[in-house]
Amino acid sequence: MRIVELGTFLLPERLTLSKLLSGGRDRVIEALQSEFREFSSPPPLQSDGLLIDFHRSLGARQMETMLFEGAIEHPELGVLRLYLSSLSVGFVVAQIDIPDGTPVDLDTGQGQNDFKALESTLTAGLVPVIDEWCRRTQRAFRPEWTEVRPSSAMAAGQLLWWHRIAVDPPADSEFSAPRTFGVSIDLGDGIRCAVGNGFSNLYGPAGPLIDHVAEGVMVATQEWLIVDEAQRLLAEHLVRLSQTRSGDLISVDSQYAELLLLTQEVTLRKLILSEEQRYLANTRTKVKDAATECWRLDEQTAELEGRITALRDLFALHRERITNDRDERRNRLIFVFTAITLIQSVLIWYDFLTEPANDVSGEPRPTIAIVVLALTGVALIGTMWQSVRHASRSRATQRRLDGRTVPRQRSAESLPAQARTGAR
Repeated sequence: MRIVELGTFLLPERLTLSKLLSGGRDRVIEALQSEFREFSSPPPLQSDGLLIDFHRSLGARQMETMLFEGAIEHPELGVLRLYLSSLSVGFVVAQIDIPDGTPVDLDTGQGQNDFKALESTLTAGLVPVIDEWCRRTQRAFRPEWTEVRPSSAMAAGQLLWWHRIAVDPPADSEFSAPRTFGVSIDLGDGIRCAVGNGFSNLYGPAGPLIDHVAEGVMVATQEWLIVDEAQRLLAEHLVRLSQTRSGDLISVDSQYAELLLLTQEVTLRKLILSEEQRYLANTRTKVKDAATECWRLDEQTAELEGRITALRDLFALHRERITNDRDERRNRLIFVFTAITLIQSVLIWYDFLTEPANDVSGEPRPTIAIVVLALTGVALIGTMWQSVRHASRSRATQRRLDGRTVPRQRSAESLPAQARTGAR
């Protein structure tokens, strides 16, 4: 039985999508083709200048994520196919063969040792290969084409996981997970595919449809990576927000700007994928939709959009609280300066009235000075007391929030007898 292994890895440097869409895509493709010139790539399509003619024609390649695809013969691992995406995701496709009739059920452990022995050899052999490919992409990319990968993203430059595709497996050798829990689709001419998490079964004489299944899974994998990376960034922003000082408005503003950039990046990446799907062949679209359903990508995307909105509102509320605190301090300072100004005005008038040259005696001058000094001290002490009181109240509120715990669920033994029996 033939098993097509589809591996996923991330490139060390992230390509700037705005540069690719503004005319830099062709230059990146030429640089990759020049760097990986020993790979055999499919010949260019002869579409006679038509925008939409064949699959991946001119119209499709304007929004297609794949920048490079080629195959090479490895002396130990056999034929390896390499795909490099504009979303800075790499895919490697290899093949292993196991004897027909060998049961492969990784859930129950049946046949696991035999299968994993072959796959582990492939995984270990690809470690230096993928590392070399990543270093060569760094050499091919110009600095103005790339941007820094976020620290919260998954590790780059190493194999992340395999998606196994069993090609026309016998009934006793197919993967049990996609058969039981996967999403089955009909590809036509008696060919059927069951897509699951990490495993897929392709039934019937698939022929070239194997590439369609693999590339459909690639598109779905890129969408999954977009959602996963965005979730990691949201978690990082939430941790940073919780560690921000109560009056650090600059940090909150910078994080809010980063959140807006994250929203823009996610929207742009999903736009590219959705536009690419318009030009996909029917079989690739079916496989991608099946993977989306099986991996719950639509639900995860909706949850991501809701969390981005909630975090954006949280940033706005946090910023509003800091602004209100600053306004309160400013109002107290305005009150103090106004009181001092009024007191100075009173001093000027009484100084004028108590001038020895005037008819009014100079005896009230010490008394007036003492009264004015007392009023000034009262105003300053009152302002400082209000500040200390506000700060202590804020700290007490924060301690109550930090010490708040989720109530434990009551066990069945602690409930009344009527509640346990369901009586009303």
